[in-house]
Amino acid sequence: AMGVAEARAKAELTINSLAVAPVTDARMAPMVRAMARKISRRMRCMGWFWRRFRACVWPQARGMASRLSLLALLTLPASAQENRVAIELVLALDSSASVDRQEFQLQLDGLAQAFRHPEVLQAVENLKPLGAAIAVLQWGAPGETRIVLPFTPIQSARDAKAFGFRIGLIRRWMRASSTSIGTALDDSRILIESNDIDGERKVIDVSGDGPDNSNVDLEAARQRAHKAGIVINGLPIMADQEGLDIYYRDHVVIGTDAFVEPARDFEDYVRAIREKLLKELRPLAS
Repeated sequence: AMGVAEARAKAELTINSLAVAPVTDARMAPMVRAMARKISRRMRCMGWFWRRFRACVWPQARGMASRLSLLALLTLPASAQENRVAIELVLALDSSASVDRQEFQLQLDGLAQAFRHPEVLQAVENLKPLGAAIAVLQWGAPGETRIVLPFTPIQSARDAKAFGFRIGLIRRWMRASSTSIGTALDDSRILIESNDIDGERKVIDVSGDGPDNSNVDLEAARQRAHKAGIVINGLPIMADQEGLDIYYRDHVVIGTDAFVEPARDFEDYVRAIREKLLKELRPLAS
């Protein structure tokens, strides 16, 4: 609209200038007036055309542009519309009083090594194009859970190696007085539900060296995770507790294809966590 108005103003200025300018040849006067009338008619025609365009065409053009924008948004790949991954995985590490400093370090070392293992790296590559999102937390007594690595996108073997390196830098931040598996499940579930990631599978991977001995209702926490569509897998470390694998099977793990991967002791954790990750980092259809 401003373009037409500007053109019209300039034309009128030209017409007025021609009208008042001294004319040396009287024969030019009729030509000047005719040209002025012609320019004026064209400007009026342009103004009429613009008004019609604004009234009839412009609303339809704007509506079509909006529909095209919406169509473009709807036809974007899912990864462009949301943070979609093949699996959301929380690795919940036992930091309760029953786990001494050396044993906790064995957990960290085993986890870091697992993310450098060729089979695990290949498993990550097999998740393309979606990849995974993985977080690590330490748990113990109620109210003492700490997220030590937030959800991190793992799209390639290189990402997995970098994630393993970051795990190796983790330090134990507390030594809880009790073993509250129920707290670990609730806090892991909340971590999954509160992010903006959309995982085709949602998994809590909880490891520990003893049964729950807190006042948190473990079965209720387990069912809350199940209702949220989260699978719970367990890695019982059977250094001091015979039959802990059975306890995990009956009272901890839940969901489709949920499983227990026991470690004979903390030294065997390296093997167990690797085997566990290979089962969890698999394409949905397999």
